[in-house]
Amino acid sequence: MSRRGFVTTNRVLALTIVTLCVTTFLPSRLLAWTREPGRVVQRLTSPPADAVKAVGDQLSRAEPATNPDAAIAQIDELRRQNLALQLENERLRDENAALRGVERTVQTSMQLIPARIISETSSPAGRLLRANAGVRDGVQPGSVAATRGSHLLGRIVDLDQAMCHIMPITDRNAGTIEVITTTETNELGVRFDLTPTGDGTLRGPGRYETEGLDQTPRRVEVGQLVSLSDETWSAHAGLIVGEIIAVEPAEQSPLRQVITVRPSIDTRRVGSVVIRVPGDGS
Repeated sequence: MSRRGFVTTNRVLALTIVTLCVTTFLPSRLLAWTREPGRVVQRLTSPPADAVKAVGDQLSRAEPATNPDAAIAQIDELRRQNLALQLENERLRDENAALRGVERTVQTSMQLIPARIISETSSPAGRLLRANAGVRDGVQPGSVAATRGSHLLGRIVDLDQAMCHIMPITDRNAGTIEVITTTETNELGVRFDLTPTGDGTLRGPGRYETEGLDQTPRRVEVGQLVSLSDETWSAHAGLIVGEIIAVEPAEQSPLRQVITVRPSIDTRRVGSVVIRVPGDGS
């Protein structure tokens, strides 16, 4: 009776499963050696993945990097610039600074790098979008990705020479961002700190602010737009984050409001982006 070989299909499969289970729970610092082989595999699989993604984008009507309606795109960009100026003016008033800061903000050059979304990846860091632009194209760590011209998508969290990974603002690991509401006349409203909820929306409390001689609390309503006002994203202030879909009083402080915001774009349908790289690197 012949003996079976030591290396069998079942043993290889079992060893593979055990290896995957062990590496899943290892700290990331012990898996640093896998980064370069992983990037080689990414480069080899990118062409077929790119083709499949392109077909899927056509079938699902993917979000464009720029707004196809030039007039609306121009209005969105002018609105963003106007809001950025108002935010800078407010900051300068609070700090009693010189008005030359406004001039610096307006004149900050912004490199816009178009890129296509190749695929999605999942890792302990969260759900990332992989784009076909990298260091060789001018992308820098911390650069911001937008779609439809002035709609915020997320931030670059990893990159190499040819590709980069974008973490959408709705990802569970994206962290909290500061936004501000605007009125129909594009006047500044109330600031909120929004955190991803895990279902594609963001939620968070607002600041308690009053107006008028009677110190009436400032309120927001469903349907209002919110825009980026976070100082850590200062070069990108004014980018549209989304629309308020729910408003409720805070549990511990009923005079403060808590809002839920639905982003203007569906991150599952993004086909291309514009990566915004400030000239001063901020």
